[in-house]
Amino acid sequence: MMRFYDFLPLAAHNMQEWLFEKYSEIAIDALHKAVITVVICIIGSFIIGIIKAIIKKTITKNPKLPARKAKTVGTVLTSVVKYVAYFVLLCVVLTQWGVDTGSLLALGSVATVAVGLGAQSIIQDMMTGAFILMEDQFGVGDIITTEGCTGTVVAIGLRTTVLRSMDGNMHIIPNGQIKIVTNMSKEFNRGVVDVSVAYEEDLDRVMKVLDDEMTEIYEKEHIDGLLSKPAIWGVEELGESGIRIRIAADCKIGQNWNIERAIRYRVKNRFDKEGIEIPFPQVVVSRKGEK
Repeated sequence: MMRFYDFLPLAAHNMQEWLFEKYSEIAIDALHKAVITVVICIIGSFIIGIIKAIIKKTITKNPKLPARKAKTVGTVLTSVVKYVAYFVLLCVVLTQWGVDTGSLLALGSVATVAVGLGAQSIIQDMMTGAFILMEDQFGVGDIITTEGCTGTVVAIGLRTTVLRSMDGNMHIIPNGQIKIVTNMSKEFNRGVVDVSVAYEEDLDRVMKVLDDEMTEIYEKEHIDGLLSKPAIWGVEELGESGIRIRIAADCKIGQNWNIERAIRYRVKNRFDKEGIEIPFPQVVVSRKGEK
């Protein structure tokens, strides 16, 4: 007659086989789902790339649309397609892993109401971005100043606008924070240069020299981007150490800074040649007891 403990080695052996078979099935199933997930992600990325290429070909390279507006619309549409495609891919992947997307969407709709109360700024960003696009306030490639940042618009998304400043830094600004925009890419820019001369100088002679130099710059130098002869606007300020004279030059978009530098260079050399003094702050020190 066999006793109970005689069955223990046999039971332990059967349990090991059962656990091995069970975990093997789980591992194979998980590996199968992981492979399918990777394949879905690869196919999804390929499809997203195709859609982006179609948008670029049909919109950004459409000769009927202005280049600036085409780039802006293309950037926004690409952003929308990316978010929608990622959401669809997430639902497909979750389905492969046995998650009920129907209940997930129902839960998401409830969560949206709760999250929406704390995500009003995101909604505001998206609405502001839509108005920026519809009203054509600015577009990709424009040079703008907003929220204390000046730079070229690199991208306009659903939530943010990306600027690259002159020093190469990238500024990412939420659309909802954009209140006032100075667009420097409408028709032309204006370079403004202020030049100071000493009070002892003859203003009529200074004006004549400046006018002659501006004629030389426009007619002989042919500075790239200069649209017309720079104008001498006249005396801007009677300062503490000198008289400030303002010069203004209409120029092509984005060329105003280069033209301002060129004008300063030419004016300095011409003043040195003509013996016209550019004032600088001076301090007179007297010692107590000296006469």
